[in-house]
Amino acid sequence: MRCAVIGGTGYVGVRLVGRLLAAGHDVTVLVRTPGKLVATGWAERVDVVPGDLADAGAVATLVEGADAVVHLAHALEHDDFPDRDRAAACLVDAAAADAGVRRLVYLGGLRPSSATTSRHLSSRAEVADVFLDGPVPTAALEASIVVGSGSASFEMIRYLAERVPVLPAVPWLAHRTQPVAIADVLHYLVGALDLPDDVNRRFDVGGPDVLSYLELIRRYLRLAGLPQSAAVPVPVPVPPGGPALAGRVVEALTPLSRHLVTPLIESLSEDLVCAEDDVLSVIGPPPGGRTTYDAAVRAALGLRRAGVPDLDDPALASPADPAGSGGAVYRWSTGEPCPADADVLWSVVDGIGGDTGWYVPLGAWTLRGWADQLLGGVGAYRGRPEGRPLEAGDVVDGWCVESVAPGTALRLRSELRQPGTTTLELAVDPDVSGHGSHLRLAVCFAASGLAGVAYGTALRAAAPALFGAMARGITARAASM
Repeated sequence: MRCAVIGGTGYVGVRLVGRLLAAGHDVTVLVRTPGKLVATGWAERVDVVPGDLADAGAVATLVEGADAVVHLAHALEHDDFPDRDRAAACLVDAAAADAGVRRLVYLGGLRPSSATTSRHLSSRAEVADVFLDGPVPTAALEASIVVGSGSASFEMIRYLAERVPVLPAVPWLAHRTQPVAIADVLHYLVGALDLPDDVNRRFDVGGPDVLSYLELIRRYLRLAGLPQSAAVPVPVPVPPGGPALAGRVVEALTPLSRHLVTPLIESLSEDLVCAEDDVLSVIGPPPGGRTTYDAAVRAALGLRRAGVPDLDDPALASPADPAGSGGAVYRWSTGEPCPADADVLWSVVDGIGGDTGWYVPLGAWTLRGWADQLLGGVGAYRGRPEGRPLEAGDVVDGWCVESVAPGTALRLRSELRQPGTTTLELAVDPDVSGHGSHLRLAVCFAASGLAGVAYGTALRAAAPALFGAMARGITARAASM
């Protein structure tokens, strides 16, 4: 099947295109900024039509020869997004009809049971109705919060839970919603492509849990291992223009733009619960059944009960997602030239730890290890395997080897107690001149909660002195051999 995808570089779109390609479909995407394709992982496997939804010629080219069109785009970042989205829907609808498209699939938002004041929800419903009233059979999937790293709604929950120590008891915290896992959404979107031609209707899409927004935050805190006290509400009056004010607060606390989150906050003023679950019988349930909210959050956090998560898991953050997806991350990197050959430099990298040490300022590792032991941790000195190269799973003092590419790269994960996860990568490259080599060092800390933000800030400040010294020490040792 040839599928035309609108919004292919967005959160859902990046993951859906990958699924469609894996299923053997041919995919064409409309892209306003072709540079965004680099991070998707599938740029070379799709046909690309440059342009946007205001360009009738580009839209006509996109849908030409398509069996199905999937519409995922929205213009929330613009103040006039209802007008833009309505005009785009009319253009796509007409172009699809002229091209003889067999099926149109749209992902919108759940509709509240009563009249809504949310421009976001009203606009999503209006777009769905444009397609449903048109000549091309349409499956309009309407969902509430999509749970997965990179989803704007889920990231807003993550950052509010982790960074707001006391939540004001605004009325929307008590409203109910029916969150759905990103993996389930992708299942329904792919399944909708094969619906019979006589199916032209809306489908409510949700997970098995109906929860208040406060419960979403509290459950996130529990699953992330953070203190529940961070979700204690206090009553405050809601001022006029509350969503706009809240949007500015969220923008200050998170990487999310207020232009994106303010319409989402407006939508929180409604109960958003599925009125029917026909999608389970018409398209079919996801493999293993609908994903619970707890399981969806665990997947988004990278916590799988069966061990290491699949890096292609749609619940995890993608390089194509906006900055800050997956939580706060603090990074620092450096590089050092070395006169020794690459194999000599690698022998120093592979021999790090244990009696050899870490080439850091005297006492730095010792003090960190003592602090860890006081907190009940493993400490900084546990030794390392001797007489053989490092392998994945090996213990090296306070670290665990995550992966090794012999002669090229070593990735370590810290097992010291800390409010987040630290990884250290050491990579060796031959010098392009053919003489000597080059060491690349990168440290990354994924923060958890307010303590993680403070720890990450301190780690990044100390990185030049600590890890910069490590890089210089490693290359100096190789040069002396």
